[in-house]
Amino acid sequence: MTIRPPEFAYARFSTAMWPRTEWRGVYCDLLRRMVTDMDFNVTEEKLSVDATILRLPGVGVADSRTTAFRTTRSRAMAKGTDDYIFFMCLEGAASFSHLGREASIEAGQAILLSSSDPHVIERAMSRHLFITIPKAALGPMAANADAVLMTPMSCVGEKFGLLASYVRLLMQEPDLAASELCWLAANHIQDLVAVTIGATQEATEVAAGRGIRAARLRAIKADIESNLASGDVGSDALAGRHRVSPRYIRKLFEGEGTSLSQFVLGRRLALVHRVLRDPRLAHRTIGAIAFDVGFGDLSTFNHAFRRHFGMTPSEARRSATGEAAT
Repeated sequence: MTIRPPEFAYARFSTAMWPRTEWRGVYCDLLRRMVTDMDFNVTEEKLSVDATILRLPGVGVADSRTTAFRTTRSRAMAKGTDDYIFFMCLEGAASFSHLGREASIEAGQAILLSSSDPHVIERAMSRHLFITIPKAALGPMAANADAVLMTPMSCVGEKFGLLASYVRLLMQEPDLAASELCWLAANHIQDLVAVTIGATQEATEVAAGRGIRAARLRAIKADIESNLASGDVGSDALAGRHRVSPRYIRKLFEGEGTSLSQFVLGRRLALVHRVLRDPRLAHRTIGAIAFDVGFGDLSTFNHAFRRHFGMTPSEARRSATGEAAT
């Protein structure tokens, strides 16, 4: 019986969470429902798996760190399926037997498989991304996806970096799987995979304005969050770290109806507000908190905070204290 996967799902799995007699069945079931069906040939007594699995409309993703073991996709499992499987090795190595051919990849390489045909994967201790996309979705976007099946590809370059970083950031936002944004995220992953394996000119142009743009913007926003306190979040600094032009960064934010400076201000204010409402940090002065998140002038900070939240920083702190007491 074919089990239709859910359109939105997120799961964390670790062998440490389950008895040895149970984890294999649980993990296989998760992968079958969310990514693809496969069987585990366990040969190592101390096998370890730590994985984050995300199911989006038409896209399944598993980010796994494992010790060495073998997985098999039988002819019965392959029957009735029609996906491409994009396997990206982030650490370690893996070897493949598929379509009558043998191939091996190591960290910094990727390979494309067909779910319609059986395969065997031998993993060394490794970390890898495993992405499934329907051939009906990826095929028209790729110049000739079937021609690159079982051909090791180098992951060195901006396209692979954008794909890996975008997926990792999505994995950190489990609420995404339950929101309408999951449809956009699925399209973005399809765009990025198509570009990495060789998209048509039309698909490349679409990806540049959709998937690639979204991946860059998400990476830049994550960079800003990490560097708010240092103040090193101007367009020139961000452009240098992400190897794009300051003008391109400004256009990314303009496309969302805002500006880089407005986004940075909003994130700083949100961080201050969160700290002010934390009773464990009630001993810290408001000025010290504002300086710590990158504000250089208290008058400017107070004005911006009141305009944004409709209250002064002191009122926000008192409000949180009253709620805690209640």
